[in-house]
Amino acid sequence: MSTPEDKMEISADSVQEGANPVGQVNESNAGDEVEEKQPNLQLQSVAQDVVIPKVEHPVEELIEAVLTQKSIAGQQLVGTAVANENEKSNQSLAMKAEVALEATDNQIDNTENLQQTNISTPPSTGGTPSSPCTPRSQVDSLSHIECLAQIERQRQNYEQQLEQLQTALAQKDNMITLYQRENAILDKEKNAFRKEKELANKEKESTVIKFAMKEKLLIDAKKEKETVEKQLADAKREVKNVSVRFQALNEEKSRMSYIIDEKCNEVRKYQRECEKLKTDYSHLESKLKYHANKLNIEIEQRMVLERKLEEERNAPNKLEEKANENLKMEFEANSILLKHEIKSKTDQIEHLQRELNKSKEDVKSLQEQCSKEILERTDLCSALEKLQEEHNSLQNAYSEEMLNSAKLRCQLDELQVLKTQNTLNEEKIITLTQSADEMKEKLQDNEQDLRQLRERERELLSINKEISESIVALQNEICLLKSKVQGVGAENDILKKEKLEYDSKYNQLLESLKNEAEKKLEERQLFAKHLSEKTKLYEVTKSKLENVEGDFEATKHKHATVVKELQRELQKYKKSMAHATTDNHPPSHYCAQCKSILSSAEANVPLTNGFDENGTASTAKQNRTHSRTSSQSSQPSTSRRPSETSESETMASSVTTIQQDLQGPSKKHLVDRILRLQQASARQTEKIDFLENHSLSLVAELQKKSKVVQYYMLRDQAGALTSTRSDQNKSELAKYGNGVMSAIYNGIKGDTKSMTLELSLEINKKLQAVLEDTLLKNITLKENLDVLGLEVDNLTRKLRLMESRE
Repeated sequence: MSTPEDKMEISADSVQEGANPVGQVNESNAGDEVEEKQPNLQLQSVAQDVVIPKVEHPVEELIEAVLTQKSIAGQQLVGTAVANENEKSNQSLAMKAEVALEATDNQIDNTENLQQTNISTPPSTGGTPSSPCTPRSQVDSLSHIECLAQIERQRQNYEQQLEQLQTALAQKDNMITLYQRENAILDKEKNAFRKEKELANKEKESTVIKFAMKEKLLIDAKKEKETVEKQLADAKREVKNVSVRFQALNEEKSRMSYIIDEKCNEVRKYQRECEKLKTDYSHLESKLKYHANKLNIEIEQRMVLERKLEEERNAPNKLEEKANENLKMEFEANSILLKHEIKSKTDQIEHLQRELNKSKEDVKSLQEQCSKEILERTDLCSALEKLQEEHNSLQNAYSEEMLNSAKLRCQLDELQVLKTQNTLNEEKIITLTQSADEMKEKLQDNEQDLRQLRERERELLSINKEISESIVALQNEICLLKSKVQGVGAENDILKKEKLEYDSKYNQLLESLKNEAEKKLEERQLFAKHLSEKTKLYEVTKSKLENVEGDFEATKHKHATVVKELQRELQKYKKSMAHATTDNHPPSHYCAQCKSILSSAEANVPLTNGFDENGTASTAKQNRTHSRTSSQSSQPSTSRRPSETSESETMASSVTTIQQDLQGPSKKHLVDRILRLQQASARQTEKIDFLENHSLSLVAELQKKSKVVQYYMLRDQAGALTSTRSDQNKSELAKYGNGVMSAIYNGIKGDTKSMTLELSLEINKKLQAVLEDTLLKNITLKENLDVLGLEVDNLTRKLRLMESRE
């Protein structure tokens, strides 16, 4: 026979071993169900499928009621279980095993005693009521056995109810994990859509800027082409006018040179006369200076003598007056100095005390400002690095575009040089044609002379000898002229070939310009297509985002309904537990042994609701649930992301807050919460004050610079500077009544309050938009000025070349 102590140890070990595999099986089943379930499950159907069994029989014993209550409280506190309570859980399980197995041990002892009594004593019909062999003792033992049977039945019913509640709670845990995963997926999708939206906006803005810059370059190139053509036509006209003027100027030059020679002779005569007069004037000036110096010296000597006489007369009177005045002045000065020193020392003492107090206050304020400025400095450094990266990228793009524009301008310069060469060649051709015409005229004259000579030869055969010598000379001259004509014709052919080559080059350059213009048009069309595609993508992503937000709100509403249902169920369980605690007195139909066992179990069981007097969680059933939750959380912890862990923490904190609300918050918790809220409100007020001061300083700077901006804006026409974007901004401003910008100076109509933080933020946004527009306009104006400067340089160079050639 085994002793009751050995039985207690064996039963405790079996209970511990049985509790752990059940928890592991439940955890594995829960994990499999969560993996199999998809995120698109409908919440309402799941909520309807979960059926919570009702308690058919009232609670009659404290052991089973307390155990069920602890299991429910432990399952509710899944998220707040702590790993350090494992040792306490083992002790609580041992206590439960002792409480649960006391009844079974007593039952076994009673059955053994009954068997021994039945074996040892034969059935008797009479005897004293106090003896163990009497039928009254048998009746007591039978009633005790019936009580134990009832207790076992009730225990089985409560175990079934516990299993059903555990399955329901496991399903709800699975649903919570599913909801958490759905929330995480929706948050990720939302963040992804936001990022896509931001990227699309950035790409749209960059494409718009590129498109505008390309259009501007095209317009500038067309304008430059037109101006170059106009300049070519004007240059041709000017060349003709200059040639005519040049001839007239040469004639005038010859006339003016003769007149200038005559005038030069006259000027030389007058210069000689002027030099003579200058020498006479210098002699007279030197004499005058000599006599003036003598006069000044004599006057100064006379004045010095008069002063000495007056000083010698007034010397004794002055000495007496000076002595009296010096004595009075010394006395008054000493008294005044002493008074001033006393006052200055007292003032210095007071000033030093004030400075001490001020320095203490300044040190405190400076320490606070240092902490704030360190934080601001870190933020500004990060922002500065981002801005520097953006600035470098923009500078690279700007340098590339400037290189392209420089290449195009070089090509235009080459074109202009070729055109000038073409005009020079044309002028040479014209001169050569004129010379050729003159030679032709000479040839015709010579042919006429030859005919006349031949006629004279026929008529004057007698004078053949005398004229033969003249004919030979004329023939030699004709040969020379023919050779010259052939050379001129060859040069004319060469010039014609060069002209054809230049014409072909000119046509090729025109074709290349046309091709480049077509390419730029194609690029423009491509940019427009990209813009349309990006806008479509933006609209599609926007619609998707709206759909996702609607789904997110729907899931939020569903979660809220599920949470409300869970709270109602918790309230029901609390009410049932309250009824159980009110009915904690054992019924009268139990025997004395059962009553003693129940009273001992009641003394060993902790307080209701799973909490001690101090408000700490009881570790009896909590560790069972903690072992379950820790094993569940250890499986998906490796695959969880930081967003999911944060959501699980928030869910766990919400569960704890619900339980604390059910229990009633303590005074310490409320005081801590009030202090936290006060600290948060103080931080918010500090931020608001800082932002208000910052906005006021910005407004003051804007008011200072508004006059300069107005001066520069009034110089130009408003219609030439504005764009469609400014019209859109004006229409948005019109929605706010008299405008948001008027609130900077006059405030809002019908409102006596000062400027708010929201209004200052709106004003800053609007001013930032205006600043961006003005910067773009300044960039365009700067580029136009650069182009004008280059054109002016080219024109000045051309004029210098023309002047040097002339």
